[in-house]
Amino acid sequence: MKSLDKALGIDTTITRRDFVGSMLIGAGSALLGCTSPPKQLIDKTSRQYDDPWTGFGGVGDYATSNGNTRQVMLDSHKLRDQEKPAIVKSASPTGEEFDLVIIGGGFSGLGAAYQFQAKSENKSCLIMDNHPVFGGEAKENEFNVNGYRLFGPQGSNGFAVPQSVNTLSDEVYRTIGMPMEYAFSDSKEDFGIRTPYDSYDAMYWGENKFDVGYHFRENGKSNWIKNIWKDDLKRTPWSDDLKKDMLRAFRSQENSFSKKNLGAWLDSMTYKDFLEIELGLDSGVTNHLDPILAIANYGFGCDVISAYGAYLLALPGMQGFHNFDPTSSLTDQKIYSFPGGNTTYLRHIVKYLIPDSIKGNSFEDITYNKINFSALDKPGSSTRIRLNSTAVDVYEANDHVKIVYYRNGKSESIIAKSVVLAAPGFMAKNVVSKMPQNIYQNYNRFHHGPALVVNVALNNWNFLEKLGFSAGRWYDGFGYFGSIRAPMNIGGQDIPFHPDKPMVMTFYVPFYYPGNSIKDQGTMGRGELLGKIYIDYERQIRMHMNDIFGAAGFNAKKDIAGIILNRWGHAYISPQPGFYFGGPSNTGLTDPMKKGHGRIFYGHSELGSRMNYRNAISEGGRAGEQAAKIVQG
Repeated sequence: MKSLDKALGIDTTITRRDFVGSMLIGAGSALLGCTSPPKQLIDKTSRQYDDPWTGFGGVGDYATSNGNTRQVMLDSHKLRDQEKPAIVKSASPTGEEFDLVIIGGGFSGLGAAYQFQAKSENKSCLIMDNHPVFGGEAKENEFNVNGYRLFGPQGSNGFAVPQSVNTLSDEVYRTIGMPMEYAFSDSKEDFGIRTPYDSYDAMYWGENKFDVGYHFRENGKSNWIKNIWKDDLKRTPWSDDLKKDMLRAFRSQENSFSKKNLGAWLDSMTYKDFLEIELGLDSGVTNHLDPILAIANYGFGCDVISAYGAYLLALPGMQGFHNFDPTSSLTDQKIYSFPGGNTTYLRHIVKYLIPDSIKGNSFEDITYNKINFSALDKPGSSTRIRLNSTAVDVYEANDHVKIVYYRNGKSESIIAKSVVLAAPGFMAKNVVSKMPQNIYQNYNRFHHGPALVVNVALNNWNFLEKLGFSAGRWYDGFGYFGSIRAPMNIGGQDIPFHPDKPMVMTFYVPFYYPGNSIKDQGTMGRGELLGKIYIDYERQIRMHMNDIFGAAGFNAKKDIAGIILNRWGHAYISPQPGFYFGGPSNTGLTDPMKKGHGRIFYGHSELGSRMNYRNAISEGGRAGEQAAKIVQG
């Protein structure tokens, strides 16, 4: 193993100081789920690190908050492991009272705070988040490679400039002063490679706008095929029947279904059943679409996800319902990515709510300047953010709500006139005491898929230039999709888009197990995601990249500058059949939560049936407005 690690570039002893001060190289980690890392796992590697399970998180403000870190997971699991009564009993009152307490500091929580402040006057609002940095999945990884600041998204990524104000997210975008136009470094003139501006577009929706490689193994040999759709799949090793069905699935505009209630009909079956039974397509089509469905929005594959969920994403077989032609651009709307994903958008909302949170006022300042953590939870501020605070109990009593939370090894309690749960259902159902039975039962029917987002800092990307594409997908090995993005030009910190220069490649790794129940797939996926030590992930990534890119000159030892893992145990809401229309009177499972009860309201993107920034802001904003009405009397 030592000789293998040396060949992969894992043989160097790295300390935290070394890591921060220079180039970033991954390190070992320990298995989650124990109260302390097993010593034998720590001793497996000679390298030193702050936390052996989490691994290094990069540099800058987000270095200690890459995905669900070990400490975040352990604190959250105190609820799962039935430690709630003892924590509640030992809570010390802080003496603080707020008009609104929001649990969750992602887009949902900030949307709730924005709307609450807009609909009330001179009211106090506290946002609580269990991570070291606000943002939820809208956080970034930062690298320093050869003097360049490089960024990658931890999760939430891809946004569109609103051309009009149709939703709350559109309003927020314009109110907080986000730009209406962006400029990007573009290599197509120099290198002839069409490169996406975000990490998702090249997966399917805008694939034909970019150069995408597909990796196949033919007779045990590695083979890349570029832009497989341009010649109707003729170069792929698929059978003629599968090629025919793939073309039909991806390009047909057929719509022969005359159902009175199309949504409820689609929600009565899985996407797999729709493809294979209703359309009669080969199972190979389903296998191809499984990871797209899983990583794009729902966490799992076609065999457990409602066909209506696929309809909402305009996935293959659904084009006729949307009049969508995937051989052209998805829409005229441009999909972009900030350097660190939607982190920049979220930071602008925080800046709007708490002006002293980030120094400076320009777009460049808010994107790149350090967070002023001392300003986040400042007494007297109308909006405050309290980090590293895991909500344990929300208890309504007459004219107030008591909130117990766990922070820095001890429990505390505060009082609020209203509460918004801007946290996913799996947490809400464990936190809220005396939750109405219909809400609790519906939350028990919520399932969440895990995901791993990996950012690999490259010293160069010459291998991609040689292959002629900027995004690739494969059918075996680690994950299924990876891409680089054309860098956004922001002020004086622009990253040159040149194959000889550093770049971040982002990998998306879903966890799904066809043939098992949706509940079992979630358990199995989280077990795999959380049960592997970091150095094993690092080894797997380096070996995989050598395997599929080695023929193009890639060498993990010399070409990889750093690897950061972002583990999300509950990354996506996973809507099974009946999720959308399976409730009373053909309503969905989310309807009771949207009404709230007493002084407690629920606002999270999963209540919009898809987890994205638009739904997050809208659902959070709805709950914030509900809370404002209570507080205003």
